Amino acid sequence: METKFEKLEKVLSELNISDKELMNWVNNRSKSPAGLIPTALPLVYRRGNVLTVENGLNLNRKHELRGIQLLSGVMVALQYGSGKNVSETTWKEVKKFAETMTFNGKQGFLPSQDVLNKHWGNAEREKYAATIAVLKESGIEADGYQGCIWCSEVYDCYNACFFGLRYGGKGWCPKTYINKRIAVAFS
Repeated sequence: METKFEKLEKVLSELNISDKELMNWVNNRSKSPAGLIPTALPLVYRRGNVLTVENGLNLNRKHELRGIQLLSGVMVALQYGSGKNVSETTWKEVKKFAETMTFNGKQGFLPSQDVLNKHWGNAEREKYAATIAVLKESGIEADGYQGCIWCSEVYDCYNACFFGLRYGGKGWCPKTYINKRIAVAFS
């Protein structure tokens, strides 16, 4: 019976992998934390009211995973709706939630439409879709482009502005509308 090392040598020979290539692969694997699966966009983890960002899916912190950080720096929840964050996703509740979050010692706030619109192009959409795919492959529920993000701009006392992920559109609707996705920005 072949030992595991004999089997490994056989595979290396079949794939024509040199000793140098093997050592480079081993050395590069050890540079990233164990259990970290790379993603196209950084992922957001939450402990209490503190958010942290890692450049991939940390399997050791899977239970703390809450969102994706866009190129603009805005942190967007994995799914639209209230989820594990707020009782309902009205503008008032999401704004209150954003203001209780901290990242690198800074207080959160709702993102502006202009910041989201400035960065939401094909490159970011592709990275967002690739990140969602990695999450789904790992058994994590994440909505692609569903839902809209409440923004800091207010249209009038009854309506607030939002940004749509699907087409990058912006608009406004009643502040009591609940089919939104939570997003937090930091300065």
